[in-house]
Amino acid sequence: MKKLNLIIIPISIFISMICISCTQVLVGGAASGGIILVQERTPEQAGKDILIKTKIEESFFSTNYDDIFSKIKVIVYEGRVLLVGTVKNESFKNIAVSIVEKLKDVKEIANYIVIGKESVIDYLKDTRISLEFRAKLLTDKNISEVNYTSTTENRILYIIGVSQNKEELDLVLSHASNVAGVKKIINLVIDKNSPSRKPADE
Repeated sequence: MKKLNLIIIPISIFISMICISCTQVLVGGAASGGIILVQERTPEQAGKDILIKTKIEESFFSTNYDDIFSKIKVIVYEGRVLLVGTVKNESFKNIAVSIVEKLKDVKEIANYIVIGKESVIDYLKDTRISLEFRAKLLTDKNISEVNYTSTTENRILYIIGVSQNKEELDLVLSHASNVAGVKKIINLVIDKNSPSRKPADE
């Protein structure tokens, strides 16, 4: 039963983002006791992020499915856009970035698109790394896993989100470094009290 609770946490968080207009709190279970997960991103901002991501992917799809849409992963967190992927040449990279730059509500672009060739073996390794890292966060009661999003490309693990404090971030990075096969970690996490999280009109 406790194992089931861990699996449904992301779904519960998604529902709460839609239904609750204030900071979300979810109580779950783990082998060592209860866990309290606090969703720092507001439902309004989560909605904006979904819209930004949708617009980017729609533009990528209509512009060039084979060389842009199918090659670049898009993650959006509090208006910060992470682009990760491998494309054939600099032109495709520049087109992708220019599409994002034109969108409203984009606060920052973390461009990690590289030029090169994809490898089936690397893809399988990347998938395994991402799953293992996510599992480590889900089973650590000292981490609010809902505030982190990650992806892996060529065994480089990219982490974006909001940390409760330095201690939590250190735990997250420790888990990342302990995943077999990871050759580099890109930390794009910011503290929940960072001034950069405040709306522009504040």
